Amino acid sequence: ALGLLILGAAAWGSPVLPGPGWKPEGGASPIPGILALLTVSVGLPYFLLSTTGPLLQAWAARTHPGAPVYRLYALSNAGSLLAPLSYPFLVEPGLTLRAQAATWSGLFAVFAAGAGFCAWRAGRFPALAPQAAEADGEAAGRLPYGFWFALSACGSLMLLATTNQICQEVAAIPFLWLLPLCLYLLSFILCFESDRLYSRALFGPFLAAALGWGALILFRGYVVPARTQIVAYSVALFAACMVCHGELARSRPRASRLTSFYLTISGGGAAGGIFVALLAPALFHGFWEFHIGLGLSGLLAFVALARDPDSWLRCGRPWPALVVLLAAAVLAWRVRDGGFVSGAWTAFREGRGASRLLAIGAALVVALFLLRRVPRILSLRGRPYFAGACLAGALGLLGFVLLADVRAFAESAVAMSRNFYGVLTVEEKHDMDPTLRRLDLRHGRIIHGFQYQAPEERRRPTTYYAEATGIGLLLRHHPRLAAGPLRVGVVGLGVGTIAAYGRAGDFYRFYDINPAVVELSARPGSTFTYLRDSPAKVELVLGDARLSLERELIRGQAQNFDVLAVDAFSSDSIPVHLLTREAIAIYLGHLRRPDGVLAIHISNRSLDLAPVVRALADAFRLEAAVVDTDSVDDATWGATWVLLSRDRTVLETAEIDEESEELVGSGTRLWTDDYSNLFRLLK
Repeated sequence: ALGLLILGAAAWGSPVLPGPGWKPEGGASPIPGILALLTVSVGLPYFLLSTTGPLLQAWAARTHPGAPVYRLYALSNAGSLLAPLSYPFLVEPGLTLRAQAATWSGLFAVFAAGAGFCAWRAGRFPALAPQAAEADGEAAGRLPYGFWFALSACGSLMLLATTNQICQEVAAIPFLWLLPLCLYLLSFILCFESDRLYSRALFGPFLAAALGWGALILFRGYVVPARTQIVAYSVALFAACMVCHGELARSRPRASRLTSFYLTISGGGAAGGIFVALLAPALFHGFWEFHIGLGLSGLLAFVALARDPDSWLRCGRPWPALVVLLAAAVLAWRVRDGGFVSGAWTAFREGRGASRLLAIGAALVVALFLLRRVPRILSLRGRPYFAGACLAGALGLLGFVLLADVRAFAESAVAMSRNFYGVLTVEEKHDMDPTLRRLDLRHGRIIHGFQYQAPEERRRPTTYYAEATGIGLLLRHHPRLAAGPLRVGVVGLGVGTIAAYGRAGDFYRFYDINPAVVELSARPGSTFTYLRDSPAKVELVLGDARLSLERELIRGQAQNFDVLAVDAFSSDSIPVHLLTREAIAIYLGHLRRPDGVLAIHISNRSLDLAPVVRALADAFRLEAAVVDTDSVDDATWGATWVLLSRDRTVLETAEIDEESEELVGSGTRLWTDDYSNLFRLLK
């Protein structure tokens, strides 16, 4: 690993930062390239670091027989918690990327020396005898590897699914991803620090309440305030992780089986991550893995009780399960107002599809169970079966609510698609009024534009691109309009609203990275028709916009745009590489001299991007004007556009000058490909 870091420094000029040859091509799926890049740059060092916890615990068990070595896993996760908390607030603001890479590589060398010393010291002690485990009934064949794997996979799945749910579906808030990660790591710390910190009597009811609350909030959807949704989903994640990781800690083997235990839970964690990151986008149209995680958490809690002969479930105390069943029934009854129950009954009555067979089969299973178990339920010996039936019923009702949410969400959407970049949903609004009927394109909580469906309104520019906004004023009053056709470039397609300004003879070229957006807005028969309806000549380039523009310059294909609009900064995860000194240099290379205008849309609820743009304008000695408009009606939304040009006169047309103001903001360090800092931009 140290040798590879040295080779990386020689080949790339940095131990772990890749060279320009690794830039992605076109609009192909980025996943293979990301995995290959990570493997080549940090794969082997990361693999070795990932083995540190189990390896050092195994060595500690050798050098300190009888010591509670599993507590070191809590310490390891405390370090893992410190790292993400410190990076965005301490490391990123203070160090450039190259300085970070050099510092990390130096620390890795220190780690290697420390690991070498520990290996030398551990080698002086004999290995633990496996017979110690055999004597306690922990023969390798009897260890619950499958149970460990499932618990770990469920915790990892819940972490990533909750992150997707709250960061993309609930709120566009920077650094919100830290919340689920911290809760996930905190559960590991608590469960492996001490056996007294995880109690089934406490966290069992807590999990049941959290799953019910989370499912109900899911079903109610956007009518629930974002803050409530974040709290509910975070509580569900913490409860699920406490139960999963608490059961892992309870069932851990003796130290001689420590490495196989950690190998199993590492494999489970990887499986959960692979499912969410790679499989779910191909299998589901929405973030349904969160629903799966909720159901799986309840199921594994049930399995943990069923496999433990000392649990209340196996000891004939059915009342906790009955309480859970009643609570689940109340939850399902609350969901009935969503129309799922009536829809299911209608489907059964009309005999549609497999719904009737499914209902009949479920009824037969319940009947057979009761016929066989009623005599035993009446006795003490039969109470475990009664408790088990109650818990199974509660899980079934939870699944019912989760399926109801999936169905309700799918039925409310005109179209849904999902890929690596997230979930896109097309929703119909005001369908009862033909003049106001419209289709919205939504990416989580962010609306990327809408289009009226009435023929007389279909070409009307709306939202952040309405005629009163900065981009609208610029495209309607650019000085070159009187001289002939206009050449316009747009970074970020959305629904293609900007194409509504196109005239016969004009040229509009859109750049977008997401193939799903292109399918909805730019293909024959697409849902949104701005591009098809535009009299201008329209072209589309699929792929990362900056890289596409850079390659065009290298090939000598400067586009000579009169206007280049950059619209990619409305979410919380802004593409920083589109707002650096190197990116601006590429944009300017495509603008016509001297009156080409770079229009940057900086509307953002959480981040104040004006200081960054101010620093970039100063670095390139560009004239700047800010057009900040307020919401006027449903069609004209508040928007902040910054117009940059080498020539001040192009920004002083009567219409633009009347609405514009000075670009303020100072004291922000210039963003480059080697340095950026979102923390200091928080509003």
